[in-house]
Amino acid sequence: MPQFLLVIPAYREVQRLPVFAGELLAALAQAGLSVAVQVVDDGSPEAERVAMAALCERLRGRWPMMQPLIALPANVGKGAAVYAGWDTAAEARWLGFCDADGSVPADEVVRLMWMVLAANDPVVCVIASRRSSDGKSVHRGWLRGGLSRLFSAWVRRCAGLGVRDTQCGCKFIPATVYQTIRPGLHERRFVFDVELLKRTVEAGVRVLEEPVNWVSRPGGSLRLWRDGATMAAAVWRLRNRR
Repeated sequence: MPQFLLVIPAYREVQRLPVFAGELLAALAQAGLSVAVQVVDDGSPEAERVAMAALCERLRGRWPMMQPLIALPANVGKGAAVYAGWDTAAEARWLGFCDADGSVPADEVVRLMWMVLAANDPVVCVIASRRSSDGKSVHRGWLRGGLSRLFSAWVRRCAGLGVRDTQCGCKFIPATVYQTIRPGLHERRFVFDVELLKRTVEAGVRVLEEPVNWVSRPGGSLRLWRDGATMAAAVWRLRNRR
């Protein structure tokens, strides 16, 4: 069994995923990492789901680390898609996910995986961050950046997390930790990251935030004004949830 199970949650990603998946698989193969890559379709329309399944099979022919598509019957949220993939892990030591749009580039995903292996610590998780530069390049609009900082402040107040960037789409946690905290994970949509990190920290795990190159990609399902209030309310509910 590979050391890593890397999940790519995907909803209507038939346009963006093919480019990123090819780049990611090539980078993982070149690095020689022991990994299984699992795309989980989060209830896309049938035509897109069929196209996604065909894409996975084509890529699997060249890179056997790619697994057959897991297709959820309805759109239930990014977190639900990630957990549906992680729940299939048998003996992987590390569980991770990265966004289908490639906002965290393939080489940065690989670099974070090497960090995980270098730490070799069952109580450490590694997450990508857009908050510290350290020579890294982060490209996004001023409005999205400002709202992201406000959201981070809200998370610190409500969830008591010292993490500067809970929402960057690339994270790795020990499989044993996930198995321990899985019963307490209820959020399925955009704030699942906050709950995941909250439960992880409560389990005694140290979070390593690593600055990454990041670029905003058009075409995502998150809408700042539509979803922002919903996310803030969900974080508020987390403050007392046990």
